[in-house]
Amino acid sequence: MIGFSTPRTYTTKAVVAPEIVTRATTGGLSSLASMAGINVNNLAMTDAMHPDMYPSIINSTSFLIKLSDLPVTVETRDSVVHTDLYDYVLHYTKRPWWSFVFGAPRMAVNGVKGLFSKEEEEEVEGHALIDSLRLTRQQEGVIKRLSRSISATVDKKSYVLQVRVTFQDPIISAQVANAVIDYLKEFVVKYRTEKARDNMEYYQKIYIKTQAEYLTAQKAYTNYVDSHQGLASKSSLVYMTQLQNEAQLRYSMYSQTAQNLLNAEAKVQQESPVLVVVQPGIAPNMGHPSKVKIALICFLLGAFLGFSWYAFAAGYMKKTQ
Repeated sequence: MIGFSTPRTYTTKAVVAPEIVTRATTGGLSSLASMAGINVNNLAMTDAMHPDMYPSIINSTSFLIKLSDLPVTVETRDSVVHTDLYDYVLHYTKRPWWSFVFGAPRMAVNGVKGLFSKEEEEEVEGHALIDSLRLTRQQEGVIKRLSRSISATVDKKSYVLQVRVTFQDPIISAQVANAVIDYLKEFVVKYRTEKARDNMEYYQKIYIKTQAEYLTAQKAYTNYVDSHQGLASKSSLVYMTQLQNEAQLRYSMYSQTAQNLLNAEAKVQQESPVLVVVQPGIAPNMGHPSKVKIALICFLLGAFLGFSWYAFAAGYMKKTQ
């Protein structure tokens, strides 16, 4: 009963090597830290996005809510269903019969509370209407099941991140594992480059402004020169010189802003971290648990208990005789 009532699951493993960013340390400080047994690399982190935080990010509610919108394809006996991960976890994953037995008291209590509750809870299907600040019971249950299906660990020495995803469909398991890595990359890049991107957007605005001012000054100078050709009055020459100096000044500002914009764009590229996918998620062929192993273990255990009980009963009967 246990073996054939347990749904088979498939676990996909993906491995990622994150980039470790450190600031330069002087030779004296590095040698003193080594003598004291202190890992300089751990002390030289330039930001708060340490690889040790990646498992917490992956299991955060906001991350799982975003992941629940992942499009997946479910193959049933009758048809192929295109849906999202939220709907798959809610409607297309099997649960063993004892989960309903042990969950019956809680369901009964929630049902009684619902009868006396003045506020009616809306049944929200899918990902689109999820409010991260206030989840319904159904949404909270789906997020918890996602959290149990996705785990991540970081090696303390090499900081290699290992992601394990377990679902009842091997293709969906591999798809979710790769999506977790992609979403983590997006999150880390956004965090690390946020300040650099703000600077780049600022310089883009200044660049557009200085470009327009330079073109306006240049046009005023050329128009005045064209309209005053052949005039040699002192006032016209002075004003022409002023317009020329203004155009040169605006060009200098425009050129400097363009250089700053190029540097800001290069800074964004420089600050973008590198997460090397050592092993991508691949759909596993073998699932677990093995029903044959469970049946064999239960048979051996039952036989042992049966023979033990028979031996105990036989010895007890002899004593009573």
